[in-house]
Amino acid sequence: MIRFKDVTYAYPNSTTVLNNVDLHIGRGERLAIVGDNGSGKTTLALLINGVLRVSSGSISVDGLNPSRNEDNLKLKHKVGLVFQNPDNQLVSTTVEREVAFSLENMNVAFDDMQNRVDRMLDFFGLNKFRKKLTSDLSGGEKQRLALAAVMVAEPDILILDEPGSYLDQTGKNLLNKAVDHLLADKPGLTVLRITQYSDEAALYNRLLVFRDGQIAADGNPDDIFRKADRRESIGVSIPLKYRIDRKSDTDAESQGEYKTPEKGSSDRLAIELDSVSFSYNDGNNNMLFDKLKLRLESGRVYGLVGPSGSGKTTLVQLMAGLLKPDSGKVNYEGFEAEPGRMAVSFQQPERQFFLDTVEAEIRFGAENLELPEIESITERCYYLTGLDREIYSGRNPFSLSGGEKRKLAFGTILSLQPSFIFFDEPTCGLDWPGVIKFRRLVGQLREGGIGIVIISHFGDVILNLADEVIVLKNGRIDMIKSREDFFMGYDYSEYLSTPDLLAYQLENMGEVKYLSEAELLSNKYDSR
Repeated sequence: MIRFKDVTYAYPNSTTVLNNVDLHIGRGERLAIVGDNGSGKTTLALLINGVLRVSSGSISVDGLNPSRNEDNLKLKHKVGLVFQNPDNQLVSTTVEREVAFSLENMNVAFDDMQNRVDRMLDFFGLNKFRKKLTSDLSGGEKQRLALAAVMVAEPDILILDEPGSYLDQTGKNLLNKAVDHLLADKPGLTVLRITQYSDEAALYNRLLVFRDGQIAADGNPDDIFRKADRRESIGVSIPLKYRIDRKSDTDAESQGEYKTPEKGSSDRLAIELDSVSFSYNDGNNNMLFDKLKLRLESGRVYGLVGPSGSGKTTLVQLMAGLLKPDSGKVNYEGFEAEPGRMAVSFQQPERQFFLDTVEAEIRFGAENLELPEIESITERCYYLTGLDREIYSGRNPFSLSGGEKRKLAFGTILSLQPSFIFFDEPTCGLDWPGVIKFRRLVGQLREGGIGIVIISHFGDVILNLADEVIVLKNGRIDMIKSREDFFMGYDYSEYLSTPDLLAYQLENMGEVKYLSEAELLSNKYDSR
């Protein structure tokens, strides 16, 4: 159904992303695609959909040539593509019109259109938002909307480019159910899923591993994971069952566990929310936060979790001074809320880019604040983020892959030398080496006395990094617990993926262990 013959693609800046790729995908196949950031995964998807056209070689999609204008138009009805960033594909003003958009372009009869739109809105839990502006949705709500808008057209080929990036666990479960429903209704549906997570890849019948623009492995996921050489990244973590006999390799992944610092030290900086209330000026006077109280200290890592739309990003923006409360105060102890003291890495990193090169973006913060030793700061930012200065310094930020943009966003905020850093879904789009690099980065920042807040829907991120977990639900703080207490005694399945607790133990053998193996396997944990 899909055939690549000696396909090469280079972006206008002459960066070759795919190099002499040969590939055949049959009708009805379910295929997962993994690989390091920048290895060509998204480019492959855009070539299949006809958004990009080959530099050399040929592509056939169900007998159509994406490079021919007349065939390219026909492909739009056959290939559904869900982007990693939903903002890149939402085009309508309201939720209801977004879901109906593709059906209107396909001249679907009104009654059929209305039924299909209603079904998708109900399935993805969007019916209550049907008249809402798409711009007012949270990141997770936008992701669900993008999925609904693509799936309502019932394509022959469904390409999912990291579709769960901004979804809570409920949203991810809905996504998997939606794909299963489509497969039941349309057994010949071909599904390609780009992912950075081995548990997602393991759900598919075939796995492609991309490395440096070429296919490094192609086969059954079980076989590939079993044979994978840990010294050569395949872009995702190797599942635990293939790692138990490779403990010496696993040690290299650990970021180095650290002890939880004591709270309340007199020399710590702090951010305190004192009876903060906030509502968006959307004409509905809906109060998001009502007299919220919270205190954060420097030198600690806080995991901020909760369902999509619960107010996590808004809370971060209030603490960082990007939004002003309707009432109450945000107090800063031990420092002034001046430029550069607090920094936010946004959920969509490209929203904070505005310069022509990676180098200019990284240097801007330090130069704008007139910090000393700018060259030293810049070099350290490259090192900490894992971006090779020689390769990336002259690249346009918007030409980077999703994971590379994420790393650049880290670099831009590190150059500010802040006292508090807020990371909003920081591991979305990162390959496995990037995730490990981020863990080490957080450990180094924390040891340096930086206060850190991490918003995430990924249980492994919170388990490995957070000292305390803050749960936000319906605009209120549901609980604040230590990492140990949270993972031992509470049901987080609605908004957080289940972490690999045993892998966490094995990867930190000989280090400080918060949860013993006996505790992990005890009835106490099983009964939560």
